Amino acid sequence: MEEIADEQPPPPPLNTPLLKNTELSDTLDFSKIFFKFEGNGPTGTQKDRISYAHVMNARDLGFSKIAVATCGNYGASLSYYANKARLSTYVLIPKDYSNSRSREIESYGSNVLLMPGKYEDSVEFLHRNAKSLGWYDASPGSEYSSLDLRAYSNIAKEIVEQLGHAPAYVAVPVGNGTTFAGIYLGFKKMQLNGDIDILPRMIASSTSSGNPIISSFSAGLRDLIELPPEAIIESYVNEPLVSYRSYDGQLALNGLYDTNGIAVPVSDHNMIRYAQIIRERIGINVLPASASALAAVSMGLSRMDKEEECVVVLTGRDNNGNSHSTF
Repeated sequence: MEEIADEQPPPPPLNTPLLKNTELSDTLDFSKIFFKFEGNGPTGTQKDRISYAHVMNARDLGFSKIAVATCGNYGASLSYYANKARLSTYVLIPKDYSNSRSREIESYGSNVLLMPGKYEDSVEFLHRNAKSLGWYDASPGSEYSSLDLRAYSNIAKEIVEQLGHAPAYVAVPVGNGTTFAGIYLGFKKMQLNGDIDILPRMIASSTSSGNPIISSFSAGLRDLIELPPEAIIESYVNEPLVSYRSYDGQLALNGLYDTNGIAVPVSDHNMIRYAQIIRERIGINVLPASASALAAVSMGLSRMDKEEECVVVLTGRDNNGNSHSTF
């Protein structure tokens, strides 16, 4: 491996804000809703947490090149941190993907490789070929993916520190299930250590157009099932969530069962609607996929105690400022 420059990227922001909105709580007839906003990082997404971890690990292992298969946000985040650390970066994006942050990724000096097939095909390409190419594979399901769970577990720790205790419910969007699984495992560790009295009921939101975690839980299955690739329907709105293979889906599914959780499929229309509600009521511009978590809370109210506290994790801001009024 090539010798790399001794450059230190800035760490991602920790203790991202926990916001309470009384007006929105009243609208949903839910007394205590809080929003954990992960958009304060340099690239506006929770991916900043894991990008920093992977870049530092790649440097520690002596890599000069790092790669990721991505649908956009992770590619932008990893490119930012890798650029600061003087690592060469390769970002694999499905060529038919419509919500790419390719220009931003290229502005950090990364190499964008447009790949045939779906997102999962790009991930599998990296899993097979990264080692022979001399690339550190930062994709979900790689040999280094345990870093993702550890980084995201800090979100649970921050929620407890900011509230002073564990909330009754925590809602998180799921695609691969990595963020959800990391947060769940963070709470689980605190419960086992005696740091919290209760384990929050986890609420998983995703697209109604195809996600293995939602499908498996809705069918009452304990073992995650992979969906047929032709069964998923991708759109500009649901692309961050839609998948036929969720790389940390089994861990997320385990978390749903362990916490007596709730899984809610959300349509593109409702993702857009709740992104608008968040923008108008809280003043935060988020991608519709991120807003699916609030939609899931609203749609799951009949299965929840509305007098308890609920934290909705908003996984990032919309860097393009799009209104998403059409899809």
